[in-house]
Amino acid sequence: MKANSLISILACVILSSVSVYGQNSVSRMERWEGDGQLTLEKCITHVLTNNFDVSLASLTQTATENAATKGNAGLLPTISANGGANYSNNNTKLEFAGGIPPTNVDGAQSTSYNGSIALNYTVFNGFANIRTFEKLKYAQDLSEAQLRLTIENAVIATIGVYLDLAKIQADITALEETVEISQTRLKGAELAKSYGSGSTLQVYTAKVDLNADSVNLLTALNSAGALKRQLNYLMGNQINTDINLDREVTFFTDFVFDEVLTRAKLNSTLLVMAGIQENIANIDQKLATANLYPKILLNSSYGLNSSRNGAGIVLEQSNVGFAGGISISVPIFSGGRTKIAMDNAAIEMEKSQVVKRQNEGLVEKEVNDYWSNYKLYETVLKKETANVETAQLSLDRANDQLKLGQITSVEYRQIQLSLLSSKNRINAAKYNLKKAEYQLLRLNGTLVK
Repeated sequence: MKANSLISILACVILSSVSVYGQNSVSRMERWEGDGQLTLEKCITHVLTNNFDVSLASLTQTATENAATKGNAGLLPTISANGGANYSNNNTKLEFAGGIPPTNVDGAQSTSYNGSIALNYTVFNGFANIRTFEKLKYAQDLSEAQLRLTIENAVIATIGVYLDLAKIQADITALEETVEISQTRLKGAELAKSYGSGSTLQVYTAKVDLNADSVNLLTALNSAGALKRQLNYLMGNQINTDINLDREVTFFTDFVFDEVLTRAKLNSTLLVMAGIQENIANIDQKLATANLYPKILLNSSYGLNSSRNGAGIVLEQSNVGFAGGISISVPIFSGGRTKIAMDNAAIEMEKSQVVKRQNEGLVEKEVNDYWSNYKLYETVLKKETANVETAQLSLDRANDQLKLGQITSVEYRQIQLSLLSSKNRINAAKYNLKKAEYQLLRLNGTLVK
């Protein structure tokens, strides 16, 4: 399968998995120009089209696919056309046996030319050519898995930046509301002072709090700008292209830990790659033993040889016909190279098994880590949703109490900060929960199929 076709298929599968935002998948892979709302599906489509790592992995996959042929493995005969011509001009002196008088020829010209079609074929070489073909096919499978891993990493990185930007924009909304409340509070404090019911301290405190909220808002806006530039870079856009995200999030409901772990052990790209590398190491062991067997080579040719001599008994000669032969080479002693190759192949086999066990442990650890995060953020989201409602009611009540002088400005500020903190926590829980869901999809092999 060609790399571009593979990427297109994987992109369609990814987009079918990324159904979080309720948008239809994009069929045209075009550059985002900042018009309209950028959904996660559109973002991933552009990243898969323009990401440099994906492009490099795609080219590597195409090269290994091109190499996985029987001819490249030496299973097919080689056919070559050969030809040549020679010319000479010499002063020649010839002396013959048998009483033939000698001959002197000045400027004797001689010409010869030849042409042939030759065929060479390896009949047997210890099954090395067969094993080489098997290795090339596994190398093709490995490059496809590496391309898939590169796409997974690019998609996960994109999702992470996208959700981080969505979170910071939600935080900005909360901060803007906080600044608006602080502005209203400052106006109230100044008005109360003008009527003699307030104090200068209350005005100063309100100003300090407003400035602090404004700085927090500016900091969040700066962070949002950095995330926009990162997202534009990933999509291959102009760095300062404006981005309007769809911040709405819906969640999957079909995650079961045992199922996720079972699928991860079967479908994780890391484990698929480890299995392929183990198969390649096994073939390398067989290739090393091929040097213990004799080699049988077959060769044949059909050609023409012709020559003309300006001096001599035979003035012209030509041959047309078939020639063939077979050669056998039996290894007796190779200086220990065959044994070294076999020992090193066995070591590589053992290394591949160690890597496989290592990746199995890593995948199981990651499933448990992201599952733990998933359950944590799921619980936090439920609790913080209730907290935001309570904090909002407290602030509404505090507004009236502040006007009536029943609470101090410091107490009001604490209630205000409590609401802001609760909104920030719910935003963090919501988008971190979404990240954990996508990580679980990656681990169980369903993010990219």
